[in-house]
Amino acid sequence: MSVKGVIFSCEGLKLKKKEKLFFSKTNPFGFVLFKRNFKNKLQVTNLIKEIKEITLNKKLLIFIDQEGGRVQRLDNNEFNKIPPQSFFGSIYEKNMLLAKKLAYYNANKIGKQLKAVGVDVNFSPILDIRFSYGNKVIGDRSFGNNEEMISILGKQYCKGFQDSGIFPVPKHFPGHGRSKKDSHLELPRLKVSLKNLAQTDLKCFRYLKDEIFVMLAHIVYENIDKNIATYSQKLINELLIKKMKFNGLIITDDLSMKALKGTMKERTIKSYDAGCDIVLYCDAKLNEMKIIYENSRYVNTKKLEYLKEYKKKFYKSKCINSTKMNEILYSKK
Repeated sequence: MSVKGVIFSCEGLKLKKKEKLFFSKTNPFGFVLFKRNFKNKLQVTNLIKEIKEITLNKKLLIFIDQEGGRVQRLDNNEFNKIPPQSFFGSIYEKNMLLAKKLAYYNANKIGKQLKAVGVDVNFSPILDIRFSYGNKVIGDRSFGNNEEMISILGKQYCKGFQDSGIFPVPKHFPGHGRSKKDSHLELPRLKVSLKNLAQTDLKCFRYLKDEIFVMLAHIVYENIDKNIATYSQKLINELLIKKMKFNGLIITDDLSMKALKGTMKERTIKSYDAGCDIVLYCDAKLNEMKIIYENSRYVNTKKLEYLKEYKKKFYKSKCINSTKMNEILYSKK
């Protein structure tokens, strides 16, 4: 069965009757979970089972933001307290090989714990470059300010996730780090040129262009296109797909973020028209999800086949454990 390019969300620790009624008639690509959906391991496992059984899509994927640091949705004592990505960047500057090993191990460990409760996809790693003047919304979520280091450590994160059976999602294309505004709250506008982006931010995404997913940034890059990246055919179709040869699935950032204006219908249609494959909605408002679903589009069949091939090629179901690395990463976090 073809699936609609939409990721839904739900309100609480279990599905409400009104949610069940709506979701049972839909076939979304996936669901995303937040802290509001988490109490403990048993509860979230049951919630995920409930979600996976309720929709028409029996291969539905569960997404989450389990980055580490400030952004960790599953965060009680049943899960490791994960260091932020900047932790690995600081080690890289002193010992590149150790940083690579730790980054891989950390992602593998995160993936193993996510897989155990039924999560399929992690919105990680962050490939944004950390700029000293940038808004703290990125900050220590970034590996650092060196695009080569970010590319290498980002690749290790992807490998670690893949080997644990989790799909990674590099973000936020084409780069959120230099923004002085938080796109959750307002629309950032940048005057950076395409040439400048190509020499910095885009290097990270080009290095990981063979991954299956990428998430966009809700930012206007004024010297490239007057449209926000989410609605920009120049950035999505011309740059990401045609020029950078990205063949995977393109996901919007949350459509309910305040950087976007207009109705939910307009946001949905503009995102698809620009070349997005999947729209993400995190606010769990049933009336808005109904509008999004009414205007949703099917995911390209070729891209679904690419998803299957990607999984066959990269996934090894390999999970490792190291007392020494556990002590370095988690004992004091």
